[in-house]
Amino acid sequence: MADGSAGFPATLAEAQLALAQAVCTRLCHDLGGPVGALSGALDMLGEAGDDAAEVAVDAARIIDRRLRFWRAAVGGPGSDLDSAALGQLAEGLTQGRRAVVDLSALPAGLLIEPGLAQPLMLAMLVGVEAMPRGGTLHVAPVPDGFAVWPDGAGASWPPGLSDLLAGQPPAPSPRAVALPLLAATAAAARMRLALQPADQGGTAMLILTAIR
Repeated sequence: MADGSAGFPATLAEAQLALAQAVCTRLCHDLGGPVGALSGALDMLGEAGDDAAEVAVDAARIIDRRLRFWRAAVGGPGSDLDSAALGQLAEGLTQGRRAVVDLSALPAGLLIEPGLAQPLMLAMLVGVEAMPRGGTLHVAPVPDGFAVWPDGAGASWPPGLSDLLAGQPPAPSPRAVALPLLAATAAAARMRLALQPADQGGTAMLILTAIR
C-alpha cells in the first residue's frame, strides 16, 4: 500500500482533499494579482484619476473572466457551449497573459456538451500554461473529439502530462492542479487523452477523443 512518501495521497479521501486544497490555493493565486492591482488602483483614484480607474477596470475584468472560466471548467454541470461561448470563457485564460486562443478551426454551429467541455477547457488551461513566453493555443476538431496544442517561443507540455497519459496522475499541487483535474473530468466524460507528434517538429498535439 502506498504510504504517500512520494508525494501521492495514500487514500481516495486524501486525494480528494489534496485536490480540493490545490484548487483553492490555485484560485487564490490566480485572483490575488488582479485583486491586488484593483486595490492599489482604488487607493490611487484620488491622486491619479483616470489612469488609476483604467487599471482598476482592467483588473476587475480579469477577475471576472477568470472566475467565469473556473466555474465552467471545474464547477457543476452547465449548458452546451458553442465556439463563441467557448471563446468568451477562454478570455479567462488569456487576459493578463501574453497568449491568445485560436478557435477558428471549430465549425460554425458546433455544440459541446458540458461533460465534454470541461476536459477540453482544462486541456486548454494546460496548453496556455505550456507557453511561458506567450503564444497561440490552437483548438481544432478531430474525429470524435478535439486537438489542442500550444505554439510559441519555448512552448512545451509539462513533464507531468506524460506521466498522466501513462496512467500515473501527478500529485495535486497549486502549480499543477490542471493535470489531475483534466484526468478526472476526462475519465468522467469517457474521453481518451493522447499526444500526437506534430508535423515539422512543432509541439505535439493533445488529442481528446470519446471512447466508443
